[in-house]
Amino acid sequence: MAQLEQIRLQNEKLGLELADVRKGKPWYHALTQLVPIVTALIAIAGFSWGLIRYQDEQQKNRLEQEKQSLREEESREREFMKPWLESQRETYQQALSAAATVANSDNAQRQRQAAEEFWRLYQGKMILVETKTVSDAMVDFGHCVENSRITCTRSEMNDLSRNLATAMAESMAATARMTFKEFAANQFKYTAGR
Repeated sequence: MAQLEQIRLQNEKLGLELADVRKGKPWYHALTQLVPIVTALIAIAGFSWGLIRYQDEQQKNRLEQEKQSLREEESREREFMKPWLESQRETYQQALSAAATVANSDNAQRQRQAAEEFWRLYQGKMILVETKTVSDAMVDFGHCVENSRITCTRSEMNDLSRNLATAMAESMAATARMTFKEFAANQFKYTAGR
């Protein structure tokens, strides 16, 4: 009988469990089983977001460092160019003064000396500091002073002298913003024929 009672109790227990299964679980039971999965997904999403933000910050920092490095390089280049600019200014001033004297002097001796100075600068110091536009303006003025002989009128030479001054001013302004590489690229490249 004890066995029979035990079987009956087991049967009753199974019946209750079966009724419980048929009845279904309450709606929140499924949610409680999802809590560990949702928690893990939130943790993974948080980690991923943090990783993405970290990578973005690293990229921004790298770009900022590159920009800063470029600014510092440009600053060094401009510092390097300062003596060059001063030399350019002095040489331009000498050449322009010689051109103005050639164009406006009534004294043939002074005019000849100024023409010689013009050609001395043209064939010497100007090569180091002139840009293409200044070189062209020097050539134009030089056509008026061939072999130290004046071949243009005073008015023509004054016009060419002013053109030379304008080219020099523009050249100095442009050179002040250039790096040495840019300046070198903007220089007239002399060949044996010119």
